[in-house]
Amino acid sequence: MTKSTMRNEANRARQVFKERLTLAAVDLFPIRSMGGQSPKMVLGSMPSRPGLLVRLADNHGAFGWGEIWVNFPPRANVHKAQLIEDVVAPLLRGMSFTEPSEIDCKLRTELSTYFLHIGQRKIFEHVLAGLDIALWDLALRSAGRSFASHMGIKAPAATCYASSINAPHLERVLPFHAGLGQTSFKLKVGFGAKADLDFAAKAARICPGGSRLMFDSNQSWKSLDAAAMLSALEDFDPLFVEEPIRADAPPLEWESLATSTKIPLAGGENIYGVDDFLTMANAGIRFLQPDVSKWGGVSGALLLTDTLPDGTNIWPHFMGTAVGQVAALSIAAVAGCNAACEMDVNENRLRTELCGNALEIEDGKVKLPTEPGLVLPPQVRRINEFSQIGF
Repeated sequence: MTKSTMRNEANRARQVFKERLTLAAVDLFPIRSMGGQSPKMVLGSMPSRPGLLVRLADNHGAFGWGEIWVNFPPRANVHKAQLIEDVVAPLLRGMSFTEPSEIDCKLRTELSTYFLHIGQRKIFEHVLAGLDIALWDLALRSAGRSFASHMGIKAPAATCYASSINAPHLERVLPFHAGLGQTSFKLKVGFGAKADLDFAAKAARICPGGSRLMFDSNQSWKSLDAAAMLSALEDFDPLFVEEPIRADAPPLEWESLATSTKIPLAGGENIYGVDDFLTMANAGIRFLQPDVSKWGGVSGALLLTDTLPDGTNIWPHFMGTAVGQVAALSIAAVAGCNAACEMDVNENRLRTELCGNALEIEDGKVKLPTEPGLVLPPQVRRINEFSQIGF
């Protein structure tokens, strides 16, 4: 049985929602955790960890939580919170739905021209993605089902990989996460050929047998530089190299790069829409990395898993709070036994404290919630602690 057939059967086993729900309230929570440890990226550092949570409630008081991508720029959470409150929330109140994807269609019909006009079409995608997570959480709670039971997942857990290990912390962090049962470790590169290759060589020396390295350049290389770096990185037999060139580079450029190396290429956090994902899969990207809080939410990711050609893998991207992380892990659980979800190794209290102990790693896996809903609700005291008052 092919992987695509397995994915299709899993999605066909999914239950449907029957109750029609009407939205009554939209609450936004821009939050921030100061301090901690920033991943070292070519894009820049994160002096704090921002988040933007959304809570939807229906006219019977049932609720659902979601998360909208806001990692950059530093105050993106405030901007998007204001945008939703002023433009999107008034339309949401009173809308009804059975399947969460219905709201996406309605909002696109009402607001796509508006967001085109203000030059923020991608931000609209971020908003829709986070709302979809909340809609799934609400629909599942109302139906009295967990995501795992809704999707027919027999073992409610997802494999995760250790991401964004900073060079100064490599000798401490990589063995620690190997001790948690993780077997894949992603390093940020793009800081110059010598620095990158020295980092890779050091990581290879301490990487346990049976484990694999991955590298992420965050779109930092030009095509010729990317080809040269991929050739040099082949010595380390990486599982994949992520975004070696710009995500919006022409498909022929991606295809040329993919055929020039034996290393599988990865990307997806900056791809929007199933058609664009399929275009990139056909261009040679073998590891597709949708981010549930940035494009598509749960509905988009499920549609993607159902339409991918054989030879491609879904490895969800994520770097944010515990709310969205659980949603991303849930997609990895649906995508199959070979899928793994990204989990940042750096200190981030929005990931480790916001929802209690929701993300403990054991044998390289994180258990999915078994109670009704998609995610675990954030703790009220933590929201108050991290809240940006007066946004």
